[in-house]
Formats: sequence, C-alpha cells, structure tokens
Amino acid sequence: METKEQKLQGLIKEHVQDAVGDKLSEIEAKAAALEEANAKFLEENKAIKTKMDAMQDKQFKLSQNTGDNLYTFKGYDINTPWRNFRPAMSNEVKEAGQDIILKALTSANTGAYAIPVEYSNALLGLAELTSVALSKMRIYSTSTNSLKLPAKATRATVDAQAFGTANTAAATTLGQLTFTIDKRVGAYESLYNDVLSDQMFDVVGQFVEPVMAEAIGQNFDAEVIKKTEFTTDITAGTSNGVTASGVAGIAAAITYANLVEIAYAVELERGVNPEWFMPRGAMKDVVKLTDTYGLPIFNPVPVSGGPAGSLLGYPINIMPAFDNTPDNGAIRLAFGDPKQYIIAINGGLVFQTNPYVQMKEGITQFIMYARADGNIVSDAAWAHLKRVDA
Repeated sequence: METKEQKLQGLIKEHVQDAVGDKLSEIEAKAAALEEANAKFLEENKAIKTKMDAMQDKQFKLSQNTGDNLYTFKGYDINTPWRNFRPAMSNEVKEAGQDIILKALTSANTGAYAIPVEYSNALLGLAELTSVALSKMRIYSTSTNSLKLPAKATRATVDAQAFGTANTAAATTLGQLTFTIDKRVGAYESLYNDVLSDQMFDVVGQFVEPVMAEAIGQNFDAEVIKKTEFTTDITAGTSNGVTASGVAGIAAAITYANLVEIAYAVELERGVNPEWFMPRGAMKDVVKLTDTYGLPIFNPVPVSGGPAGSLLGYPINIMPAFDNTPDNGAIRLAFGDPKQYIIAINGGLVFQTNPYVQMKEGITQFIMYARADGNIVSDAAWAHLKRVDA
C-alpha cells in the first residue's frame, strides 16, 4: 500500500519539469559534473568517504543562535557540507506537514492550514546555516509586531566626597530600542503539476525550502549591513572607523594601518567580543597584506576549506551581502560585537501552499516568509570602513 510520504513524493514530482523548461538539460549536465567531481574526490580520499558514509541518515542536534534544531545528515556535498543537513522532525510533525501539502494538492480546501511551529522553527534554523546575521547577532523571538527594549543612553557619573557631603548625581538616562515589525520578507515558488519527473527526490524539502530559506537569511544579512526595512543598521549606526573617498580610494583602503585603526576604534576595554565582517573580495585583499616586518597579518586555520582564520586576533566572517565596491555612503567591511545588534523575529519562517491562484494553469505556489526588525544596541561596539566621497 502506498504510504503518505510516497504519495506526497509522487504528487510533488509533477511540479518540476515545466518549471525549468528548456534549461533542464543544462541544469542536469552541471549537476552531473559536480556530482562526478564530488565522487572523484571521495574516491581519492577514502578516509573522508568512510566518515561521510557513517554519517548518512544520522541525526544531529545543533545548538544554533535561533534555537536548538534537529537535523538529519543526508548527502555527500564536500564543498558546502551544511547543504547535507535536512530538518528532522517527529513523525507527528512530519505527518502534519505532509497532510497540509497533500490537502493543498489533492482536495478542495480553504487553504487555511497552519504549519506546525516546530516546522517553522526548523526552517529558521535552515536559514541560519547560511546567514551570518542569524548565526551571530542577538536573536529575540517575539509574538508581537511592536517591541520596546530598554537601553543605556549614558553611563553614570560618580565622584569622591567626604562623609557629610553628598556625592554627585549619577545623571544616568535610559534609552529605548524600538522594533516595528510591519513588513514581511519572503517569496513564492510556482511549480507545474502536469509533467512527471523520472527522478525520485523531495523537490520541496531538498529544493524549494532550502533555496527560499537561504534567500531570507541573506536578506537579513543585507538588512544588518544596509537597511531597507530594519530600523537601524551598522552603516549608519556608528561613525567609528575609517573613511575613504571615491572608487579608487575605497579600493585601496584595506591597508595594515587602516585595519588597525578600525580594530581599535571599538571600545575593547568594555568587554565586547568583536569580529570582522567582509565580502570575499575584501578578504582577498586582506590575505595579501603584511605588517611592518613583512609578515602576513592574516592567520589561517591550519586545515581549512575556506577563509577561516583570524585578523589581528579576531574571527573573520565572509558575507556576500557586502558590496566590495560600495557606492558613496556604503561600507565595505565592519568590525564589531555581533551581540550588540538585535534581530527581533515574530515567529519562525512561515511556509504555505496555494493551489488556487493558478489552478486553471495547473500550477501550485509554495510561499515562505518571515517577519523581523533589527536595531543596533551600542555604536561604540562597532566600527567600519566606509566610502565617503569628498
């Protein structure tokens, strides 16, 4: 007897081929080339292959910034190992999600089926795997679209006085961070219903969900750097650091002296834990740099498949959301304590299906979105390299 999961896979397969159309052969060729290269690497590195084999279908609980999430390891992607993680859920949650999609695809319904909260949280964790902002910044989960948090506006003033004489007034003032969540960030994917694909794979779980979750995570990264909807960002949130004028100036601004200037513009004595945030292009320039003794200032991790390491003793984060050739008023890199920036999220990532809007064309929409706002906590905990044209 066909199981619910098998039935769901069969139905979802019908949504694939027309969505990619004439590009299917090209996509399959590229995928085959990557698969062949990956297989060759594993064949030449049998110890890694043995370890990857042993990890297949095993579950891992990751304590992520957005919460504790359970994943199943499924795949042999060496270059981007986080893509081997699939959200793992209890049978009850999994079946509830399958019921929702089955009803959307096969029955006349109102579309008002609620995705379980565990499912939403798992998708948020999936977004975090490729988002620096979600994995590093301070995350607040809220159930309201308006949030106000207290913040220190000024430090207390003290003095020394003899007994019998009053000390000075502390003169502290309390500030306030306001989060207004009035927009949603997301997208929808339209998939055709009418052509069966010969390949057996979960197009929603292995294609639609990861791609859309990654895009939302990257949007959060971009909002933290240069806001569109967030309340504040690290570009306008601090004036500390170094500025450079014009295209040529910002291109040549990554120097040993400037990086030292940026690193010590942050109030390190206040117990902050800063890190570097930059695009890949800026990272390339950093690796070329030497100090006054001719020694590289970038300290790589001995065994690494990426730009892992430290710069002037602090960790480095590569963020594609940065523009390596920023316009006037934009920043090229930042240095600061990620916990001194707050992202408030109302719920997790919402995932919905809509089989009606294009039912006559045989198309079902898969919709994903999140609601969030962001605010810098302390400008003294951040510095940046900013283009300011003279």
